[in-house]
Amino acid sequence: MLETVMLLHLGEKSTDKNEAFVYTVKKPADTLANDIFYMVNEPVNVLVNGKYSGLTDDPREFNIPAGKVFTMYKPMVGDEIVITENGIEGTKDNNTHVISANGKIKLTWATNISDVSLAYKYVGDTYVSIGNERVSAYRFICVKA
Repeated sequence: MLETVMLLHLGEKSTDKNEAFVYTVKKPADTLANDIFYMVNEPVNVLVNGKYSGLTDDPREFNIPAGKVFTMYKPMVGDEIVITENGIEGTKDNNTHVISANGKIKLTWATNISDVSLAYKYVGDTYVSIGNERVSAYRFICVKA
């Protein structure tokens, strides 16, 4: 389950021998790009003055500083995900899918998936628990990757 989703496009691969699978990443610039990935939230616990800082029970609140190596996930057809409402651009209305879009780091509601390389079909409404809060979310299945 992904409450926080960020779409990224793979750039250049590192030439450092200690970074065999490290790439630079950037915002998607073309909806037809094949190398669209998710960036997923990694818990980072930093000890500051003997106390952990930045701890939160809300996985939607995170950032990854420039230059930090993080884990990415490549979507595959059949993958099922859950995304909170604030993790999607636009409004649901009569849209049946979420897709990658030019220059967007979030998935975007759409009905037409013919001109994109990444698309998820809406399956249903759900909720996720974040701390003591129930947050509205949507379930999707990957139909194009």
